[in-house]
Parts: sequence; C-alpha cells; structure tokens
Amino acid sequence: MGNSGFFKGMAAGLVVGATITMIADPISDKQHKKMHKKSHDMFQNIGSMIDNAISMM
Repeated sequence: MGNSGFFKGMAAGLVVGATITMIADPISDKQHKKMHKKSHDMFQNIGSMIDNAISMM
C-alpha cells in the first residue's frame, strides 16, 4: 500500500516535468513525433509495471 503513493508521485512528476519542458523549449515537428513515440512506449511500460505490482498484491 505504501508504494502506491510513490507511483502516483512519479507519474505526476513526470507529467508536470514534461509540460514545463515543452512550454520552456519548443521543439520541431520531427522531434515531437520522435518524443511522442518514445513517451508512448515509456507509458506503456510504466502501466504494465503498475499492473503487475497491483496483481502481486
């Protein structure tokens, strides 16, 4: 149960950090597509890890 706060905090920090970075440093369309693909894969991996962690409990 104590780890759920950690995962929520990590997810919230990741979203806030990405938002601030995008506002502070505009990127080209090519970089945006590349970042979108990498972030999509990363969120899929995070989601599967959280799902596995919940399944273990």
